[in-house]
Amino acid sequence: MAVQSGLDERFERITAGVPDLADERLGDVLRDRYGLAAASLRPLAGETDRNTHVVDGDGAEYVLKVSGPADRRAIEFQAALLAHLAEHDPGLVVPRTVPDVSGAPVTSVRDGGRDLPVRLLTWVPGVPLAEVGRRSPELLADVGGAAGRLAAATAAFVHPDPPAPHYWEFPHADAVLEASLGHVTEPELRDAATALGDRFGPLLAARLRELPTAVVHHDLNAFNVLVRREGGRRRVSGVIDFGDALPTARIADLAVLASSVMRGADQPLTVAATLAAAYHAACPLSEEELDLLFPLIAVRSATVAVTAARLDAERRHGDPRHRSAAAADLVRSLAAVPPELGRATVRHACGLPAHPASPAVATWLAGNAASAVPPVEGTLTAVDLGASSDVFDGVDPREHGALRTAATTEILARRPAVAVGRHGEPRFLEPGRRHDGGPDEPANVHLGIDLFAGAGTSVRAPLPGVVEEPTAGVDLVLLHEPADGVRFRTLYTGLTGAAAPGENIEAGATIGRIAPSTELPPHVRVQVAAAPLDGWAAVPEGVPYSESALWQGLFPDPTPLLGTQDAVAAWTPVIGRSLQGRRTHLPDSHPMYFQRPIAMARARDTRFYDEEGRSYLDALNNVTLVGHGHPRLVNVAARQLSRLNTNTRFVYDELTEYAERLTATLPDGLDVVYFVNSGSEANDLALRMSRYLTKRDDIVIIDDAYHGYTSVVSDVSPSRYKHYGKPDTTHPTPVPDRYRGAYGYDDPDAGAKYAQHVIDEFDRLAAEGRAPAAYLFEALLAGGGQVVLPPGYLAPIFAAARERGALTIADEVQVGFGRLGEAFWGFQTQGPDVVPDFVTMGKAMGNGFPVAAMVTTREISRAFDPTGRFFSTYGGNPVACAVGLELLKVVDDEGLQHNALVVGQYLRDRLTALADRHPLIGDVRGQGFYSGVEFVLDRDTKEPASKETLLICERLKDRGVLVYPTGPAWNILKLKPPLTFTRADADDFTDTLDDVLETGW
Repeated sequence: MAVQSGLDERFERITAGVPDLADERLGDVLRDRYGLAAASLRPLAGETDRNTHVVDGDGAEYVLKVSGPADRRAIEFQAALLAHLAEHDPGLVVPRTVPDVSGAPVTSVRDGGRDLPVRLLTWVPGVPLAEVGRRSPELLADVGGAAGRLAAATAAFVHPDPPAPHYWEFPHADAVLEASLGHVTEPELRDAATALGDRFGPLLAARLRELPTAVVHHDLNAFNVLVRREGGRRRVSGVIDFGDALPTARIADLAVLASSVMRGADQPLTVAATLAAAYHAACPLSEEELDLLFPLIAVRSATVAVTAARLDAERRHGDPRHRSAAAADLVRSLAAVPPELGRATVRHACGLPAHPASPAVATWLAGNAASAVPPVEGTLTAVDLGASSDVFDGVDPREHGALRTAATTEILARRPAVAVGRHGEPRFLEPGRRHDGGPDEPANVHLGIDLFAGAGTSVRAPLPGVVEEPTAGVDLVLLHEPADGVRFRTLYTGLTGAAAPGENIEAGATIGRIAPSTELPPHVRVQVAAAPLDGWAAVPEGVPYSESALWQGLFPDPTPLLGTQDAVAAWTPVIGRSLQGRRTHLPDSHPMYFQRPIAMARARDTRFYDEEGRSYLDALNNVTLVGHGHPRLVNVAARQLSRLNTNTRFVYDELTEYAERLTATLPDGLDVVYFVNSGSEANDLALRMSRYLTKRDDIVIIDDAYHGYTSVVSDVSPSRYKHYGKPDTTHPTPVPDRYRGAYGYDDPDAGAKYAQHVIDEFDRLAAEGRAPAAYLFEALLAGGGQVVLPPGYLAPIFAAARERGALTIADEVQVGFGRLGEAFWGFQTQGPDVVPDFVTMGKAMGNGFPVAAMVTTREISRAFDPTGRFFSTYGGNPVACAVGLELLKVVDDEGLQHNALVVGQYLRDRLTALADRHPLIGDVRGQGFYSGVEFVLDRDTKEPASKETLLICERLKDRGVLVYPTGPAWNILKLKPPLTFTRADADDFTDTLDDVLETGW
């Protein structure tokens, strides 16, 4: 009764309301006690204090706090604590106490016969974390780290007169629940809160007092953690409101924080893990503390929810901000979490085994395979159901039914052997988008082994054990204790006639038979559980890849139960081996996409699929013009490869037909094709011919362009030669960038003005006696930053080049074949007078098959003939020609150029609309399916947001969308998807980008 009586008094304190002083009186206090003239006063939320935002005449900001008389002891404690924090961690932003005119940290004001304590604190800028709807993992980690720093800074703080106990302390949780549960009217919430109290109350009562103690904030909720936005990133800007600070269990602050931040989260356990890991890194916690963190979170969540119900029922005051539906939702959610899973989540995040018994169980199993009896008799053979498996070759990954049919066919083909599905394998039966715990990350990583045999096949116990009551979704559970300190369970699903609970089972004894199945062929799933199964509503068959390491700590590899055999082993990813091989055998300068690379397994249309079964929307790969794995191209390549593949010194009709069809897409006169293997070779050849024909060496280009990797074209590619020095024969001209350049979007003559710089360069070189051999350009600058050439740019340059005897080379390697929508070739978007002397092409020409060419006029070709015969061993081979020809047909038959025009503009319209809400977007530009989104830190200065752009690409990848930076400052998203990209794909991309920008990183 004494505890309950004391609790009632503390409950009265939090519901008593705040002192009521008029603004005029507050202004007098500020003037008389602090020498401040208040320019504005604004009330702030508070549970027990009258909080007021103050701005003085100089614009300085403060918080004036007026409290009740009974709070003086706690207030003096808080003032000493804030002074301690200022001294021990000056970088940790917390309010600082402003002394009154006498130098005292706390003063008072007389009100109705009471002396009300008064404090003035510095203002901490920022937005409450509670008002940030979507929170990135990086922000959550920063929050957890700030909380850990706060705990580390308060660890050494002592005070001779700490405040009295208050309502929210964890030792009072049972009394809080008892006093408030009767006011909860919703049965499900009441049952959930009761369950959490019953489940964890005794545990906390027994062990809470044993934990390390320290002075803690104790109200470190999402309203008292402030954040700021820097560019697209949000970070903690400060911690406020130390009104509940007191000495107690050190872990209390993290529990309070997590229970608040987890509200409303799609993945509350992931939030808890992220906070705990960051907190632990800043302030290392003991294993005992980590083991009690989840119970503390659960109990705190329950006490908040039931107290809110009591406040509502009794029409009390209290802070309404904490009475959200999300608080009740969290209680219901946590009540459904098995206790061992909650504990494991925290332990794993902080570098501990998911369960203390897991290492011993895994070690024993690995060392005792010889004593195990395979659960199903027969020859064992592993069946690969992962994304890299040959099983799924020829199957469209978007057809989940077809994937399952292919898997079933392969399993049945293994009979009479017993096909075994591997532990830890991400099965490729329903590809998903995300791997960050998001809602569409598939639960495809299997926690057991599947033994596929005919229905009715006997299943044997691999080890001696005792049958326990099965948990939901599992047909039989065997408890094993094979050695001191080793205790685990084996679980069997897919059985009929299972042994009864309580039976003692010998190794090799029949425990049931395989039941019929309607999903995959009949099989028994075998799992090992290192942790008790109390509280499990169901044991999962599969889990998301992002959580698989945690889950495999609870359900370790059961493969040793198959006995000593070499046919089956647990699944292991290839990414590590592949990366090591690249490091060993490829140059250090060889680039890879993303900080955390992806091991790709297959692709179809606009989507990639990695080895873990995740699907990625491809918004960056301009090589696969008509989509990955287009069936028509696959068939024609296979057919031609089986029929004939040789070189162009032999005569075959595929070469002739393709050359005719290809040149028909170009202006009249461009009808001689030099087949090569890459765009770099095509540009190299065009430059060589230009120099031979003009007897000149100098080349004029556009700055920041990229034209290839050979020695010749590297010398005309600023992104390459800037690393070793510009050759004297290369002459860059200004990038015709209407966003950053001298002439902007608002200048109707921008094209002519930028062109004049090129013409001036022609004349400068001629005046020096070194007129240029050629002008080399891209019709839309790719590596230069997705820069669209302004209207009227190329025509005057071409006219000037002809007058001065310079040849023109259109590099269409990246932008040709209808990609720009308006025309089949990029140069054609600049008008009918723009007809180059050479057109180079590659990349998309073969949809990923190595096909490239340079096309010129018969006159130029004959003038070059005296240099000798031209021949490329693989250029124009029959397979290349067959693929290239079919690609042209597909583009025409499927209306893909028109699709690029219409959907490309739709994509840019949607991206432009995002700019209204996200100031990081400085510019959106492009043509057809070649677009760029430029990110800047400041729209006025246009400072490139380079780091932010890379991070955005990483976050998009985590959500299943692939795009990558480009441009001189690497601050531009280059969008160049296959021409089969749909409006739905465009919506998918923009919605995901919107989410990333809104969430921050």
